Amino acid sequence: MPSKLKDNLQHATQAVKGNLQNARENLQSTRADVLAARKCENINDPVDTHFVDYVGMVWAKLFIALHIIPNVVTMLSGLSGVAGGILLALNRSLGTDIIGAVLVFLSAVFDASDGQVARLTRHFSRLGRMLDGAADASVYFTLYTACVCRLWNTSLFAGSDLRHAILIALGLITFLLYVAQCQLPDYFKNLHMYMIDNSHGNELSRTKHIRAERATAKGFSRFSLFCYAFYTGAQERRAPQTQNLLDAIELHGKSDAVCDAFYAKSRKLVKLTNLLTFNLRTAVLLLCVFLHFELGALGFVILVLEPIRLILLGRYEKLSRTLLPMVTGAAVPV
Repeated sequence: MPSKLKDNLQHATQAVKGNLQNARENLQSTRADVLAARKCENINDPVDTHFVDYVGMVWAKLFIALHIIPNVVTMLSGLSGVAGGILLALNRSLGTDIIGAVLVFLSAVFDASDGQVARLTRHFSRLGRMLDGAADASVYFTLYTACVCRLWNTSLFAGSDLRHAILIALGLITFLLYVAQCQLPDYFKNLHMYMIDNSHGNELSRTKHIRAERATAKGFSRFSLFCYAFYTGAQERRAPQTQNLLDAIELHGKSDAVCDAFYAKSRKLVKLTNLLTFNLRTAVLLLCVFLHFELGALGFVILVLEPIRLILLGRYEKLSRTLLPMVTGAAVPV
């Protein structure tokens, strides 16, 4: 073999090895950043854990480099998802639907990215938490409206004001159930982190404390606290037994025995809350859209996700009721 060709092959081999080494180091660096920006390792959705978080981290690093704050990323997430929903509502062509679906996926990536930016830069705010909920609600309101629009002129609903009224009611019920369903994962994941002392990702706030703070606040801070109390109050009203447990913990303290007993049950339940979050819900919705079975997307929320929410809520409430005597010292549960 001529020496020149041999040298070229050696240089090419070294270049490939160097590129592979750089790629390996970049992947390790990204993985380290993803883990550092993760709220709690054992509560993540598997799709987020192995895919969405890594795509989101690429964007998060770009946003950090550009000094874009998390709230702006949250608004980008909302705008992307709403734009995607509008394109799906137009129902013009397969190409339009694909672009809409890509924008909805991008919304999920930005939704992951805003939290990563917040945790890496330590730029947390209550406004950010409320904006995150409002952005998600805007996206899903648009997506369920898109389903209604696509069904409007189908043979099942066309030509009848009554059927159109039923369709509108079905879309509204679906959205309201979505609101209830998305509140549960957020609340119980934060409760889970509070009970295991994970201060890195825990955002559990109690309405009575927010109202006490609001009493001395002024101007926009007072209004912001009012909105935040409305947000947290809606979560708390769905779980009265959990509020009794938290009241008792504030009075008597949080023992290791209580935390261990809570974790033993919650570590399994908290994983089921991922069924109510973005990935499964949106995957089913987009699949139904591409199959022109939008009624299935609405029915999935009502007939599948809502029973899951009620079961999870009942089990967490039962867990709180069971642990209450351990906190107060009245008895020890079997």
